[in-house]
Amino acid sequence: MAHWHVGVQPTKAKALLDTYGYIDRDGDGWREQPDGSPLVLEKATSPSEVDRRQSEQWRRYMTAIGLKMEFRVAQWPELLKQSLAGTLMMWNFAWQAGEPDSDLFFALAYGPNAGSANDARLVLKAYDQLYERQRVLPDGPERLAAMRDASRLLVAYMPYKFHLHRIQQDLAQPWLLGYRRHPFTTRQWAYVDIDSDLSPRQRS
Repeated sequence: MAHWHVGVQPTKAKALLDTYGYIDRDGDGWREQPDGSPLVLEKATSPSEVDRRQSEQWRRYMTAIGLKMEFRVAQWPELLKQSLAGTLMMWNFAWQAGEPDSDLFFALAYGPNAGSANDARLVLKAYDQLYERQRVLPDGPERLAAMRDASRLLVAYMPYKFHLHRIQQDLAQPWLLGYRRHPFTTRQWAYVDIDSDLSPRQRS
């Protein structure tokens, strides 16, 4: 059995798969579709060492609950093209906020954005209506209520599974001038400078 992270429940996962008919019908150790056809999960991944380790972890977890998993390995730019074309089954990537507003992340599931930001290609009229409504409302209880209703639909249909948050740590020396951790951009290096008088290289 793979070592599962806290909050991941293999017993519950197996029970849910059984409930909806994803069972091992031919006794080969792998679950099939409810209609008996083969069930193979394909996850796109890059050839980096980090991605290889993540893929191995995915394989262990899925094997533990009887799901066969294969991997499509390619460079990130190629995978992005395939994702925008709608030819990937599963892929993981990161988004970063560029402003103090949630609209960016809600846009990832907006139907007309399929082929651009909406990699999952979700088309759900009820969600689209909520998204369009919150875009024209001023900040306040009414807009927040629309966002909460949209969030509930995302949880129910789950076009995306948010499962990882990056943590960044900064180390600044006394001779670094102008550094302030920006709440959004990762390119704050463009706004800093070096105090030559304080730099140990200049003093040596």
